[in-house]
Amino acid sequence: MLCTNCGQENSKNALVCSNCDQRLTNVQAQTPPPLTPVNIAKEAQKVQHGSPSDSDTADTLLAGFVGEKYDSYYRNKWFETHIPTLDNDKTKVNIQSFNLAGFFLGMLWLCYRKMYIAAALIMLAITVIDLIMMYVLGMERYTMLGQFTFMFVWIVVTGILGNYLYFDHSVRQIKKITSATSDPNMIREQLAKKGGTSWAGAIGVSIVIISLSVVLTYFFAPEWYWIE
Repeated sequence: MLCTNCGQENSKNALVCSNCDQRLTNVQAQTPPPLTPVNIAKEAQKVQHGSPSDSDTADTLLAGFVGEKYDSYYRNKWFETHIPTLDNDKTKVNIQSFNLAGFFLGMLWLCYRKMYIAAALIMLAITVIDLIMMYVLGMERYTMLGQFTFMFVWIVVTGILGNYLYFDHSVRQIKKITSATSDPNMIREQLAKKGGTSWAGAIGVSIVIISLSVVLTYFFAPEWYWIE
C-alpha cells in the first residue's frame, strides 16, 4: 500500500506508514483485483481453506457479487476505516452508515438488492407489531401513533442498518457459492446471478409481501380498523 503522505510503499495490510507514521485508512481508494477466472479461482480456494479475511479475496468476490456500485459506494461505506474482509463481525465493518435509497424506498430497496427473505421477515415482524398495537392502544391512540411507528421502524431498519444488512447478506451468499464449487466460471456466474440488482424482483416480490401483510391484517385486525 502506497502512503500518500511520503510515498513509502507499505505492506497491503499495514494501517500506519512505516516511514512517516501516517495512518493508511483510505483503503477504499484501492481498486479490487480484476474479476478474471484466475483470480476468482484463487479467491475461492482461500475462502474454502478458511482464510476469508484476506482483503484481496474480499474485494474480488464482493465486487463480483455487488456489481458496479461496490467501488463507487459500498466499499467505502463498509470499509472506510477497516480492511476489506468477508468476516461479518460487526467490529470489522462500518455498521453505522446511512443508506439513502433504503431510507426512501424501504422494502423496495431490500428486494431490489435481492434480499427477499429479509424483506419478508421484516414486513412480517412489522405487521405483527402493528396488529398488537391495534389491540393494546385502541382505535383513537392507534390512529395517532400507528402509522408513525410503522414508518419509524422501516427508517431504522433500511436507512440506518441497511448497509450492514446488505453486507451480511453478501457475505452469506458468497460463502455459499464458494463452498459449493471451486470452478471459476461457475463462481463468476453465480455471483452475478445471486447478487447485483433486479427491478423485476423488487416490484414483483414487494407486491407479494405487501399482499401477504394485507391478508394477515384482514384476518387479525380488530373490526374498528376496517370500519374506520
